[in-house]
Amino acid sequence: MTHAAPSSWRSLLFVPATRPDRFSKALASGADAVCVDLEDAVAPGEKDAARAAAISFLAAKERGPDRVVRINSLRTLDGLRDILALNEAGLRSGLVAVPKVGSAEEVDLLLDHVPEDLDIVAQIETLQGVRNAAAIAAACPRVCAIMFGGLDLAGELGVPPGWEALLQARLAVAYAAAEAKLPALDMPFPDVSNLEECGAEAARAQALGFTAKMAIHPTQLPAIHDAFTPSAADVAWAERLLESFERAGGGVALLDGKMIERPVVRNAERLLTRARRNPSPAGGD
Repeated sequence: MTHAAPSSWRSLLFVPATRPDRFSKALASGADAVCVDLEDAVAPGEKDAARAAAISFLAAKERGPDRVVRINSLRTLDGLRDILALNEAGLRSGLVAVPKVGSAEEVDLLLDHVPEDLDIVAQIETLQGVRNAAAIAAACPRVCAIMFGGLDLAGELGVPPGWEALLQARLAVAYAAAEAKLPALDMPFPDVSNLEECGAEAARAQALGFTAKMAIHPTQLPAIHDAFTPSAADVAWAERLLESFERAGGGVALLDGKMIERPVVRNAERLLTRARRNPSPAGGD
């Protein structure tokens, strides 16, 4: 089974399932994907009404950004109710984000109950999940992306959700996704007023191997997209590199005094693939 949609994402914008009035605004925001959240954004007493709105959102056939619903943890009654509602809805396509996945066995259990036409985005945000990240990413072809949930992890560690405190966990998730050839989505930046730092964190995550970043407000999207969209200069460099490698007959080549080998070529090819999916604005750097 081929999962093309998450591999093209730079952003995943969250919107509470209790705010269906915001769904259309989120879909028109420019986000690559929109996730209606049934978990953290919904108070316990509002879960039932929010569940119906979320499933209606996922079932809609309108064109636009990819649609995702984040259900509650399968370790809760609300998560089990979410799964039951998904089955009763008879959905034939869509993506379901599952929080606090701790093991490959949990993925297997999930797949026994989630409709077979729905693909899974596994969110890793616990110490157990980080420890088992590689097994979770490789658990099943229906797992089509991995999300890093740093806020919950920081709470479990008892530390602020800063870059340094979560770096090792970020690396574990990025490495697991890369080994499984899956997209990896970085945690949201919590301060919606600091767009500069949001962009800087997105760029650092991209440098670690993440392919997209979650957003909690539409104003964060331009900074996130800039970090995950190859610049015109990067594209020109990659094209020159591939041309030099081809002229060398596929062997070792030199470009601007630097040696070009197969791993460097693979990175250039990946960059051009990303650029084709999401071209930088005309005249961009």
